[in-house]
Amino acid sequence: MTPDTDRVRELLGTVDPPPARMMATDLLAAGRRARRRRRQWAVAGVAGLATLGAGAAGTAVSLAGATPAPVRPAVAASTPAAKPAAPCVVERLDLPPGAKAGGVNTGSPSGRYLAGFTSNASDPGTPVRWDGGKAQAIRVPGTGEAQGVNDKGVVVGEGQAPGGRMYAWAYADGKVTELRLPAGYTGAEARGINATGQVTGVLFAGDRTAAGVWDSIGKTARVLDAPEDAMAFGISDSGVVVGGLRGGGAAYRWDAGGRGKALPAPSGVTVGDLHGVRGDWAYGSVANPNPDATPDEPGGIRDSIVAARWHLPTGRLTLLDGDIGAVNPAGQAAVSPIGRGTATIQSPDATKRKLPGLAGKVGHPYALSDDGTRAAGTIGDRPVRWICR
Repeated sequence: MTPDTDRVRELLGTVDPPPARMMATDLLAAGRRARRRRRQWAVAGVAGLATLGAGAAGTAVSLAGATPAPVRPAVAASTPAAKPAAPCVVERLDLPPGAKAGGVNTGSPSGRYLAGFTSNASDPGTPVRWDGGKAQAIRVPGTGEAQGVNDKGVVVGEGQAPGGRMYAWAYADGKVTELRLPAGYTGAEARGINATGQVTGVLFAGDRTAAGVWDSIGKTARVLDAPEDAMAFGISDSGVVVGGLRGGGAAYRWDAGGRGKALPAPSGVTVGDLHGVRGDWAYGSVANPNPDATPDEPGGIRDSIVAARWHLPTGRLTLLDGDIGAVNPAGQAAVSPIGRGTATIQSPDATKRKLPGLAGKVGHPYALSDDGTRAAGTIGDRPVRWICR
């Protein structure tokens, strides 16, 4: 283990526990950094990752065994006679009255609902829901952000009360409800919601964390079993929960019964963590197995952390150059570039659709519809959506 690797573990293994964590006045920049930090804290063990044997963008490796398991592309490759797809079109989303900036954090499977936050000079953060492009502010005690929404328009998220306490909340039928905590826990963040209304998130007890699931808005969270401190970020419609272990850096998955296990990996390799799940596909981050490569070399991804897409039934992992913000049941991923480049929708068969920017600024998609025709996210300080025919 090198000193640099030890430093990576130290930096990415930290969590901001409440109430010390404060909402930033510029949530657009600080919020994005916080999300990436929470998503990446489990990624460690750069030394030894070369045993993956792959570092190039779009390279697939099997974590289930030595031989990569075959994966049939969920989106069929175009035939020579097929017409090329029309370019995707970007649109600015409206902001609620008084808001000056904002961003989309998530979207519902159909693409109808989007959720995120808005801010202005006197308001560091208010959750917001977009219904077909129409913005609605969600008033919560203190400040907050929306982190999950389903096709019924139910929104969940995180808030910070005026006294600094972090809490999880849900918005349904025009009402905000604080989600109940089990004994011994003092704070929480809600991170995802599925079609049946199950909510997943992170529970806080001092500087300890646990992965939690609320089986309905009115129920107390149940703590998911894990060998150490854990966090849960996403939940599928079948109740599969994904996240990671805080200290060990393992990508972790719990079945609908709450039984958890780390995703398989080659001996001695720390895989990373999982950020979200849709159908049989999950996405997250891993430490770059080839961080010193130049961009024109095979494996030329310069960031120390790279995006990863998992096919859960086979354990197959694909590394992508960028940051994945969402995935759909077809395995398509909404990918933001790291540095220069263009945001894209990337399919398992390696085809890409470009998501154009605005006024020279690059887009960052965090939502993708199940049919792959709708994406949404942020460009600069404005929420946007993309329509792809």
